[in-house]
Amino acid sequence: MRRLAMPAGGATLDPTMPPLDRHRSLRQVWRWLAGVVVSAGAGGMAPAADDAPFALDHVLVKLAPGASMSARADGRLEVRSAGAMVDDSAALLISIGAVRADPTARHRAANEARAARVGLDRWITVTLAPGFDPEVAISRLMLLPEVEHASLDGIGGVAEVIPNDPSFPAQWPLMNTGQFAGGVAGASGADVHAPAAWSLTTGGRSIVVAVLDSGVSAHPDLAGRILPGWNVPQGHDITTDACNSHGTHVSGIIGAAGNNGVAIAGLCWDARILPVIVVDPCSGLESWVADGIVWAVDHGADLINMSLQYGVGSQYLHDAVLYAAAAGVPMIAATGNSGTTPPSFPARWPETIAVTATTNQDQRWPSSNYGPQVDVAAPGASVLSLSAAGGTTVKSGTSMAAPHASGIAALMRSVNPSLTSDQIRSMLQSGADDIDAPGFDDFTGHGRVNAHASVLLAIDAAATPGDLNGDGVVNGADLGSLLGYWGPCGNCDDCPADLDGDCMVGGSDLGALLGYWTGS
Repeated sequence: MRRLAMPAGGATLDPTMPPLDRHRSLRQVWRWLAGVVVSAGAGGMAPAADDAPFALDHVLVKLAPGASMSARADGRLEVRSAGAMVDDSAALLISIGAVRADPTARHRAANEARAARVGLDRWITVTLAPGFDPEVAISRLMLLPEVEHASLDGIGGVAEVIPNDPSFPAQWPLMNTGQFAGGVAGASGADVHAPAAWSLTTGGRSIVVAVLDSGVSAHPDLAGRILPGWNVPQGHDITTDACNSHGTHVSGIIGAAGNNGVAIAGLCWDARILPVIVVDPCSGLESWVADGIVWAVDHGADLINMSLQYGVGSQYLHDAVLYAAAAGVPMIAATGNSGTTPPSFPARWPETIAVTATTNQDQRWPSSNYGPQVDVAAPGASVLSLSAAGGTTVKSGTSMAAPHASGIAALMRSVNPSLTSDQIRSMLQSGADDIDAPGFDDFTGHGRVNAHASVLLAIDAAATPGDLNGDGVVNGADLGSLLGYWGPCGNCDDCPADLDGDCMVGGSDLGALLGYWTGS
């Protein structure tokens, strides 16, 4: 920014001056500056900046009460105060490249009296000619006593978290930039919007997701988060994946650690995985699934993922589904891969959340089972996730779609543990992006899941964050409660002051609580 030296004898500002004298001195500074700039030509040219964090073509101005800015008959802008033209204001506005003034508000406040009290109705947007520096414009505008405030108009957007996992760029279901999958170029944005959701939460260790599948093998991206599980067919606790990495792949989609420089990113970065084997090695009985559901509920599952398909739908299996539903445990199930209608069991039952599969072009994966029972769709074609051998592998199917919904549900419960199964279903449906026929359809249900939108709905439905005593405000009483929990949590699942979900109450939780502070 070019600085102009004040000539000898120029006005100076003394903060101890009486207000009227100070006003006159400001006027002298402004008149001198306007005259110098106009005589020198267009000064304060803006540098080229394609990635500038603020708008280069305008500034925001809050006028003092009774002041206005408008165009004269010759088209030049001028400032008026109490109806009278402010001397030399046109010259100053020329010096900064001001060419237009418009009300800033695109939406007029419904409560005009309230808006007037805070001065919201006095903001205007001053458009600058190309090349003029908005920062210079602000500094000169602030010399006008008729300008209460002037500021840049910042540029930003949705805060996204892009993890450093080496294979994340290939994970089109989480962030589709048009990358190829299965030999087909994707459609940018045809994904679950995971980075935007991660700006809200990346999960919490208190969330336990039971994976009823072929087992889960140890993997660096799941290290420390595979809980002791159960092998239903064999009747023991050995739960190593024995079916072509199927269960490990599903678990990676749900909860592979993100931003750890390893392999991929799952949706809920620190969810705990509860492996329950219900096949031997890749197929099995509905009664095994039923026993697996009951075991998972009885051993602390917050969610159950079932990337499974069965054709009979025995009453024994349905009774187990009803057992989980009565316990308030959401069950997310794949619709099946036969390309027929209706969906397979257990997805066909209304107590489960039925998920069908989509491609990287936001189209239904052709082999997905469909029908009126479908709740939502999720990416399922050529999905990269974890391999039982320790690396990664690609798989396709509604088995891959269901864990995307489960991972989102885990994120939702991490920000709002009180969500019911029906609320999770409703928020997955309401947050989904409609990608097929308008409204509900049998092929994609209510649409392809959107993690960001559904997590926002979960946050909106939550109690006031930081309100540890439940009185509707965050104040000193909650601060006292937080300090009482200070240190490691004795029980990670029952530690309300652990606001960041790391099983410890410390400085970050204190900072979070102060960020939620409402007082009173």
